[in-house]
Amino acid sequence: MSDRRTLTTCFMGVLLAAIAGCDEQPLTPVDQDVVPPEIPMTELQDSEAALTAPGCRMLTTASVAASGDDGDGSVAANSQDDNLNTRWSGPGVGAFLTLDLGSSQTLVGTTVAWHRGNERQNHFVLSTSENGTTFTQAYAADSALNNLPQTYAFSARKARYVRITVNGNTVNDWASIAEARACGEQTAPPVPTADSGPVLPRLPYLQSVGPTSAIVAFRSSASCTPFVRFGEGSLLARTAVATVAGWRHAVVLTGLQPGRAYGYSVEACGSVTGLRTFRTASAPGTQRVRFTTMGDFGTGGSAQSKVMAMMNKPEWRGEFLVALGDNAYSDGTEQEFQDRMFKPMGTLLREVPVFPSLGNHEYVTNQGQPYLDNFYLPANNPAKSERYYSFDWGNVHFTALDSNCAIGMASADRCSAAAQKAWAEQDLAASALPWKVVFFHHPPWSSGEHGSQLTMRRTYGPLFEKYGVDLVLTGHDHNYERSKPMKGDAVAASGTRGIPYVVVGSGGATLRPFAGSQPSWTALRDNQVYGFMDVVVDGGTLTARLITSTGTVRDTLTLTKSLPTVRAASLKLAPLETVPGPVDDPARMPESLRARPPLPPADRLEDVADAPEPPVVPEAE
Repeated sequence: MSDRRTLTTCFMGVLLAAIAGCDEQPLTPVDQDVVPPEIPMTELQDSEAALTAPGCRMLTTASVAASGDDGDGSVAANSQDDNLNTRWSGPGVGAFLTLDLGSSQTLVGTTVAWHRGNERQNHFVLSTSENGTTFTQAYAADSALNNLPQTYAFSARKARYVRITVNGNTVNDWASIAEARACGEQTAPPVPTADSGPVLPRLPYLQSVGPTSAIVAFRSSASCTPFVRFGEGSLLARTAVATVAGWRHAVVLTGLQPGRAYGYSVEACGSVTGLRTFRTASAPGTQRVRFTTMGDFGTGGSAQSKVMAMMNKPEWRGEFLVALGDNAYSDGTEQEFQDRMFKPMGTLLREVPVFPSLGNHEYVTNQGQPYLDNFYLPANNPAKSERYYSFDWGNVHFTALDSNCAIGMASADRCSAAAQKAWAEQDLAASALPWKVVFFHHPPWSSGEHGSQLTMRRTYGPLFEKYGVDLVLTGHDHNYERSKPMKGDAVAASGTRGIPYVVVGSGGATLRPFAGSQPSWTALRDNQVYGFMDVVVDGGTLTARLITSTGTVRDTLTLTKSLPTVRAASLKLAPLETVPGPVDDPARMPESLRARPPLPPADRLEDVADAPEPPVVPEAE
């Protein structure tokens, strides 16, 4: 309150022209300490205890300096007194605080407790230096909205100095830091063997796993800034911290090596998850790749549960799952994704990344927006859209398409059919990998209830043939059907190359009768068993098997080819590019995330009935 008294005294002095030193001095902006009553204060750390923060072994600061202070006692030394009720405050955009560790040490991050951090986000840059003169940027972001110490991890480096430069905040141009410490390398604490603390409303699930990076996504029941401990095997020696606070989290793990097993554990708002493992994508040139695929599964019902139990057995578990659409019945809402996909599939998705595509049921709700909000997928097309994308795993190139967009179900502002086709041609043409797999929802070849989607066949079939696609995977019809090798509108002539099209719509939704007798182009079809497809690519052989929910092999497809030479060294191992997911207001839970009574399973025919789609041109005889 002293700032307010000083201003009042000077203002009266100006009016009376009687108090020396006030009439010619400009008023200095002040960093007010009055917190608006409507903004809740996060509980502060005990000011008598040593400062602690997740993911940081705090180093001792030998000395601290700043670009300036408020002239009222908020000096740089306050940032080192283990008291969150004092602060350093410096005026102006670009104000900075510099920590001198006394000697060069290995640094892996910086912990900052922001003064009044629960009501304003600070725009800041962390930089390091060996000599105190030349600084190199290590990290730049906005702070999360809370008063607790926040740890910002960066790649390990040697440095003596750490500088925190504040480029204003969302309220004013002041820099105000309660405490700040440099973080050194640390030995990993004991690995948790089981989940503890409050149960996370959504368990971690793996997204956009590439050869050098991965995303661990999850949800918390409170707003916080969580972190993930990770490392090769069970040595969780590294930490990745979320960049913002909230309820929906996607923490990026970087600096990984291709084809390796990594362990991880999430710590969020008092919750700790037990050790889980996953494999990074294999590097180009890797001969063996194994994945599973299915569509039309998101019911939360008994058939889905049996398929998932079989898929999760060690003998059938793939390195990743390709999902062919209709991931959450009936309308692809937020709660349907939670209750009918992520809950029943949580055990698998903690260790097996999923690469999905959009089904027509996802399009019912805002043209798939909840789908986009729930997944963190590669954004490697010009539109930066997660509706269609591609990725590589070993010697296989995968292309995911949005068939809803292609057949006219998307508005122009959401997805351009022409743009998607142009991207797909460029993507397929650019891949030098020997195997190519394309997946989407609506089948170009099907004798099921919906029949063949001729727009997809006529638009994309020529591209698939031109650029050497080996296998096309789809869903939509609730059955299993594998075509013979197809070319154009017919079975490929003997001695010519054709493409098998497979409908794997048997993942859990109620099976449906076929519309007529088996056509001559069908190699095998079945509407009596639920199941998924297990696909193994090993050198020049691709083997795909339909595995039923009882563990039997119902169908087998084998493709062989002579492999061209792949110069793996010439292919870049870059992290998959993704777009940020939804950003929450840390002070208010999104309405769509509030707890509601669990949905019943979507096990009835009417639960999985389809909305009308654009008419299909009759197939030529």
